[in-house]
Amino acid sequence: MSAPRFRLVPGGRLVHEPGRGGVGWRLLGANNRELGRSALAYADAEAALAAIGDVRVLAAGGGAHIVHNPTTGRWAWHLITAYDLVVATSGRGFRHERECRYNLEQFRAHAPSATVVDA
Repeated sequence: MSAPRFRLVPGGRLVHEPGRGGVGWRLLGANNRELGRSALAYADAEAALAAIGDVRVLAAGGGAHIVHNPTTGRWAWHLITAYDLVVATSGRGFRHERECRYNLEQFRAHAPSATVVDA
């Protein structure tokens, strides 16, 4: 197993619009499971790396929302700035709220110290 790490990815993959440009990031756990992802696609890798720096700080003590989608029945979390801008989100929906909360806890625990690796 490897250590938790941020990996830069094409922004279109994160927002499910393959033609969309930009760069985003995913935080992968030691077991290669996605712990969270950027909620935004950034103009370039440099902007995405700067956003990772901000997310590290927010993960340590910023705000978060747990949301429920009544259409799918799934739970997700969003990491937010002081201005309620969503900057990170769970990589998938969860069937149970407690699983979603646990995933957010794992993201918060690993994001501040995770390294950034090349895609």
